[in-house]
Amino acid sequence: MAQWEASINSCGYTNKTKVVNEVREVLFQTKSLRPNVESYVFNDGKMANLLSLSGTIPIHYRRNQYNIPVKMWITKDYPSTPPIGYVTPTKDMRIHKGHPNVNESGTIYMSYPIWHAGSSTLTTLCFTLSENFSKKPPVYRSSSMPIRPIQRAQPVYRPNTGQSQPVQIARPVWQNTPNGQPNGYAQPQQPQLPVRPHPNSHLYADVNPYADTKAQLKEQLLRKARGILSTRTQERLDSQTEEIRKLQAYEFKLKNNQLQLARSKAEMAHEKQLLERTVVELDKQAEHLEKWVKENKEKKIDVDVAIRGRDTWSEQILVEVAKDSAIEDALYALDKALENGKLSLDVFLRHVRRLSKQQFQHRALALKIMQHQQQHAAMQM
Repeated sequence: MAQWEASINSCGYTNKTKVVNEVREVLFQTKSLRPNVESYVFNDGKMANLLSLSGTIPIHYRRNQYNIPVKMWITKDYPSTPPIGYVTPTKDMRIHKGHPNVNESGTIYMSYPIWHAGSSTLTTLCFTLSENFSKKPPVYRSSSMPIRPIQRAQPVYRPNTGQSQPVQIARPVWQNTPNGQPNGYAQPQQPQLPVRPHPNSHLYADVNPYADTKAQLKEQLLRKARGILSTRTQERLDSQTEEIRKLQAYEFKLKNNQLQLARSKAEMAHEKQLLERTVVELDKQAEHLEKWVKENKEKKIDVDVAIRGRDTWSEQILVEVAKDSAIEDALYALDKALENGKLSLDVFLRHVRRLSKQQFQHRALALKIMQHQQQHAAMQM
């Protein structure tokens, strides 16, 4: 037995069997979850031991797989009340504001479409979270880059053959990227020198006379074809990825249905065995009754001994029930006598108190004997 199964008795679940079965099933389907019994503090300050499932839920976003950290607490009256779920981001993660399924504190909204009352299980809950978080992840990774100085050119003048020529030197300033984050050093701006034409440039043509026009055209067509193929390949890859994701979701549902069918089949087989055993027992009793009726059809039956118990406990129950009924009749007679004025109130109360005590003792003894009979019958099955 796992450690969490041994510790779950301290939680006081109203439907412990269902909780254990669903936790086993979700641990089999989602290997990244880990169960543990911990203390949960409610909003009103009260504390309770609850079973928690902490770990990650895999999602597929833009053809990549990510793991969303979550933690779910199973409530005491589960499944009447849905689990309490949180998204637990790491230090380098932030929660998306305005997410349709998670608030800014990380609490998961356990309502439609995440939780369907009466039909959802822990396994379907994890699948639904994975499906909805794949459409819009609840967290994103925050990155902070260090602020570094950048160099910007500043003109100064240096003497040279009697004339002043502009020369660039570097001065550290701050520069931000379009999103407002600092972005390292900028390259110093180089001075633009005037471009002088070659003295014999008029002797050369503007185009290369040795260039192959057909080869250039072929290269352009190939480049264009490669671009078209790359675009169509990417579109086809995206379509197939989405189809694979849907097929994986269908496979998950089929496996879940297979587990439910296997469990239902086992329960029906057990019920069938119990019904067959009950039918055999009822046939025996019917045969016994028919035999007794035939044997005692012509006999005169004494009412006082017509009904007898099959054992000592049954005989004692008959005696206690008869005494209880007799006291009930006596109480009724006393009530009528008080109503007709034949008894005073103090005499009525004295007799009622005495008879009520006796009636309580007879009823308690009869119930205790019935409990012993049921325990004995269960041990013999």
